[in-house]
This record gives sequence, C-alpha cells and structure tokens, in this order.
Amino acid sequence: MKEIKDTIYDSVKRIQEATPDHLIGLSTGFERLDEVLGGLVEGTLVTIGGRTGMGKTAFAFNLLRNLAIEKNIPSLYISLESTEQLCTNMLIACTLNIRYRGLLSGQLVVEEWKKLDKGLPRIVNAPVYLDTKSTYTIDDICKTVEEAVQEYQVKVVFIDYLQLIFAKTDFTENRYLELNYITRKLKALAKEFNITIVLLSQLNRNAEGEKRLDHRPVLTDLRDSGTICDDSDVVCFVHRPEYYHIYQDEKGNDMRNKALIIVAKNRLGYIGDALLYTNMPTLTFSHDNPYTEDDFKGAFPTDILAF
Repeated sequence: MKEIKDTIYDSVKRIQEATPDHLIGLSTGFERLDEVLGGLVEGTLVTIGGRTGMGKTAFAFNLLRNLAIEKNIPSLYISLESTEQLCTNMLIACTLNIRYRGLLSGQLVVEEWKKLDKGLPRIVNAPVYLDTKSTYTIDDICKTVEEAVQEYQVKVVFIDYLQLIFAKTDFTENRYLELNYITRKLKALAKEFNITIVLLSQLNRNAEGEKRLDHRPVLTDLRDSGTICDDSDVVCFVHRPEYYHIYQDEKGNDMRNKALIIVAKNRLGYIGDALLYTNMPTLTFSHDNPYTEDDFKGAFPTDILAF
C-alpha cells in the first residue's frame, strides 16, 4: 500500500523524464504503430491476433528484433509450437533480411552468406532468451517469467500462442473459463513484475466468411474473445489483404506486400491502423518499401509462408 503523495511524486518524475517522441512505453520500432499505441507499456498485456498465414509470429519476431537487437532491451520469447532452431532462424531471417526457407535448407546465395557472416554478431550479443518447451501450463510460464526477470532483467515477454496454454486446475468441461483463468494470470504477471507481456492468439473463422468481403478482423474474431478482450490492455491484429487476393483497398491503393497492424483496443492510447511493408520470404516488416516495380512483374511470392 502506498500513500497518494508517493504515487504523485513518481508520476511527476516520469513526466519530467518523458522522451521527446511522446511515447509512454518502449518503442515498437515502427513509428506509425508507436503513434497509435504510445509504445509497449510496462505492466500491460498486449494481445496480437491473426489468422494462420497473416504473419503474426513473423511480426512478433520483428518486434523482438527491434527491442532486443536494435535497442538492447532484454526480451524473452516463449514458443509453444516451434523449436529453438526454428525460432533462431526466424530471428536471423527478419534481422539480416535472409530468406527463411534458405536458412532451413542451407541453400543460401553468396550475398546471403555475406549478410550472415557480417550480421551474426549483432544477434549473438543481443539479450534474447528463448524457451520452447513442448508443453506448457500457465504455472510453468509464470515460473519461467519470474526466473527470467530475476536473472536477466527481462522487460518484454512474448508468448506464442494462447490456445496452446493449459491450466493444471480442472477446466476440462469449459475451455472458456480456462482461458479466462490463463489471461487473468498473465495480466497479473505483467503487473507484478512491471513488464510487458505480448500474447499471440489465433482467431476463429468469422473473418473467413463470405459475408465479410474485406475479411478485416474485429475483436469478436478472437477465440473465446470475451475473456481475452477483457484482460488485454491492447489488442492488435495482423492483416494482409493480399492473402485473400485483395490487391487494392477501397481508395485504389496498392496492397501487395503490405500488412495492416490494426489496433482494435487500447486502454492507454488511440485505436487505428499502421500500414507496414512486408517481405514474407524473409519474414520482414518495415516502414520502407523494399520493392521496385520490376519485382511485381509476373508472379511474386508474397504468401508462400504461413506464420
């Protein structure tokens, strides 16, 4: 328990130390997204949703790159579906702009080998921590996060993904109540250690229906959306219209190799869209257009990987 005078002094000190970019949390590394979100704020639960193939895992690794490699912020990535090697390859791909499939097969071109030799020390020396146990209960996650915070001073935790987490408590007859318990535990965990938890989540199939022509996700598309929406401070969606063969928006803008990061809920700022360019073969999200017109001649591999 604290007296109000203590919290006021803390608040004033934080205001005085505010950065010129007006962020209230850690920068995501994407300027437009920061304008909407205000950054990743400590003590909050941020949920990133997306259908399979939209690139939510790839986007999470881009955030991990921006935080841990570019800004040296200790970060933990917990994956319940990938191995350590696959996670490492994803991080290498989006950091060094190397084809992910080439990393898996070992079939890299000369230029990619040069990128790997030159850029690998950046990744090796970054405060990135991986945990990829095949089974995970919410209690396991809480213990792992506590150890990471105490031992490595981790500030941001990524969890991929919610629907693979289970509770030891008997919720076998009601998955909704089980997820409710899990998300509340994660929210409490973020507050207890004053960290940001970024939770990935699948969507149900509502956005795939013929009635929604643009397939744009909304909050009710989150699986068991009530509990996730209630407990999350921020809910974002990764949406690539071209996945549905939509190559122009309603204003006629080209949507090839582009993703919308849709901020649908934000307790600490605004809601809105951040438009990013994508290079799915290298799992890269960026502000700048990496392509020329020649790249669009003929078939172009924009959706060959499902992350």
